[in-house]
Amino acid sequence: MPAVDKLLLEEALQDSPQTRSLLSVFEEDAGTLTDYTNQLLQAMQRVYGAQNEMCLATQQLSKQLLAYEKQNFALGKGDEEVISTLHYFSKVVDELNVLHTELAKQLADTMVLPIIHFREKDLTEVSTLKDLFGLASNEHDLSMAKYSRLPKKKENEKVKTEVGKEVAAARRKQHLSSLQYYCALNALQYRKRVAMMEPMIGFAQGQINFFKKGAEMFSKHMDSFLSSVADMVER
Repeated sequence: MPAVDKLLLEEALQDSPQTRSLLSVFEEDAGTLTDYTNQLLQAMQRVYGAQNEMCLATQQLSKQLLAYEKQNFALGKGDEEVISTLHYFSKVVDELNVLHTELAKQLADTMVLPIIHFREKDLTEVSTLKDLFGLASNEHDLSMAKYSRLPKKKENEKVKTEVGKEVAAARRKQHLSSLQYYCALNALQYRKRVAMMEPMIGFAQGQINFFKKGAEMFSKHMDSFLSSVADMVER
């Protein structure tokens, strides 16, 4: 996998305008990725919803085919062949329903859940660390402003020392939060590649398995059955 741009951790303490400028690019990228991930998740959930609806629809269809013989048709004489055929079709639909159910579960496990995990874990982590970095930076700026406003009289040395300790503590806190934030942003550049591809691998494998099992299940005995049904309809 090709290398990606990254924030240098050694520049976190310097907090130079150049570093801040590069940081803003990473933050913009993370924001764009968050928006895209939400839209991608909606599309994947729609696919899963459609597949789940196929499970329910085929289940209902099978029941409705069996219900034909229970109808009190006024002119139902000679329907025995139709009833037996619909019974067979109901069995076929039931078998197909099993495949649709398996596919729905696979889509949920291998397509939808990975992108949800990426959004809830990786993107949320970056968002949280961004907030903590912002708070630490504000705290550092306030302590620096407080220190700069101190009068330069000798009798204020004790106060100046205490404020100096506050500045040092705020700087350490900002440095630590920036290191964590930079690491998360750097890692996101790699994780987003996996996060975009992994669900689609699951989607493709699920569809392939569905069609393979369907072909194995129906190709052996369905051709002759459909041919006989077609002859019956034609007669």
